[in-house]
Amino acid sequence: MVVRSHKGGWAMIELYKLQWSHYVEKVRWALDFKKLDWRGIDVVAFTKKEIRHFDCAQTFPLIRDTRTGVTMSDSSPIIRYLDETYPRHALLPADPVEREAAWQWMLRLDSTLGLHARRLGYTQIIMECPTILAQLFMPNVCGGLFARRGWRALAAPVLGTLLTLRFRFHRNREDGVYEALEAQLLPIAAQLERDGFLVGGRFSAADITLASLLRPLRIVPHFVQHPRLQSLFAWQERLFREHGREAAFPYEAMVRAKRERSRRWRARVSWMHADRGVASAVDGAADRQVAQNDIHPNSRWMLLFGLPAYLKLRWFSGVARERYMSVVLVAG
Repeated sequence: MVVRSHKGGWAMIELYKLQWSHYVEKVRWALDFKKLDWRGIDVVAFTKKEIRHFDCAQTFPLIRDTRTGVTMSDSSPIIRYLDETYPRHALLPADPVEREAAWQWMLRLDSTLGLHARRLGYTQIIMECPTILAQLFMPNVCGGLFARRGWRALAAPVLGTLLTLRFRFHRNREDGVYEALEAQLLPIAAQLERDGFLVGGRFSAADITLASLLRPLRIVPHFVQHPRLQSLFAWQERLFREHGREAAFPYEAMVRAKRERSRRWRARVSWMHADRGVASAVDGAADRQVAQNDIHPNSRWMLLFGLPAYLKLRWFSGVARERYMSVVLVAG
């Protein structure tokens, strides 16, 4: 277990986290914006032994407030709790209508963008450089054995198969994930070009949610190169800069380094039309009470027979190799 203190002193909030998670980044950002004392505790993803003793759902992020004794998980309820318990530097609007609008944005984005971006980000890693998975999930297992080059290659198919079955990466085309996400992001990009923020003309937790959950798409060429989404990524980059967020997570740098060495990337989604027509409707008319998740249970037998699904994703996903074109995201 690795513990990192945010300010070096006594921490009011303990944040149990996966360092690379975009949902965890959302809560880190909120804690920093609200200027709360907190410390981060890294968790082993597959064992979760650091959080087994908590009564709440054992998902990430998870916080324990040492002042109130409250323990809870799920990024949006955490932010709402922080705003209600520590109202300084509020992230949810004071106006009730705008407050509910921001809340619905958060739940909707958690249940759609966050899940789809995670799915396609992992898909991109598996297609291009699956050995990164061992560095993410097993950096300290067996004394760091699986972080070594040869062992990373051995661990990659096992981790890749487990994740593929858990999140249905091999069914991205059948589930219309690229299309649904494109359909959602295009009107959001247009709204931000017009209004600057999602709710009430000011920065809120809804904007933190959008900017954080977009992060995995920065390694997915179909989106980061999309001509009608350039303003959206520029908006994200501007917020990162203004709020002192990490410019690139380590996995982003590792993917970029692999592409620069090979001069190739998996970029062209073969079944999408050249004109980028959108076939799927945007989710989101009905109000939500809680965010959804997309985790499917696995068993040993599923893992044993799941290797073909991983290999299909790795080599026959329908996302074609192309010559690598470096993408420079410029803040707007």
